[in-house]
Amino acid sequence: MIAIRAYWSQAEAALAKSVLDNYEIPCALLHENANLYGRAPFAMPVRLVAVEDRAEWAAYVLSSDFEAAAKIEEIAAEIPPPRVEVASPGLVKDSPWELLMIAFYFFVPGICFLHTEYPAKLSYNRAARAEIAAVVIAHFLGWIAIAFAILLVALFWYALRSLAGTQTSAE
Repeated sequence: MIAIRAYWSQAEAALAKSVLDNYEIPCALLHENANLYGRAPFAMPVRLVAVEDRAEWAAYVLSSDFEAAAKIEEIAAEIPPPRVEVASPGLVKDSPWELLMIAFYFFVPGICFLHTEYPAKLSYNRAARAEIAAVVIAHFLGWIAIAFAILLVALFWYALRSLAGTQTSAE
């Protein structure tokens, strides 16, 4: 990505980006919301960047030099686009790392549930018994969450090994 222009106004940058979007030029705005962090709306410019092979065309479009932009577009139309092979989506070439993330999201609350402590004063009234029961249930749910996390990690390793086996047999 190459920076084409820098704008001090967020509105001007958004307008220029919409013009390039209308011409189907891949572009983006960098530091679009940087003024929100520093509380200075004009302290950091918003940069408009475009793809390298279309940066010159984008600069001509933004400067309203449509004749030069048309010449570049004609030259680009004559050159065939490069052929890119896209892998099929799915679990064929990717590792199932999502299973590890889900396991993490079960493991951390499970540990937190296990850190729930019993009441310090032991009395045998109804409220104390309900509190003790709540702690027992929290510990039980914590152990279930940890067991499920361990199951997901084991499933991750199983899937990873099976994917490695299918990839080596396919080659």
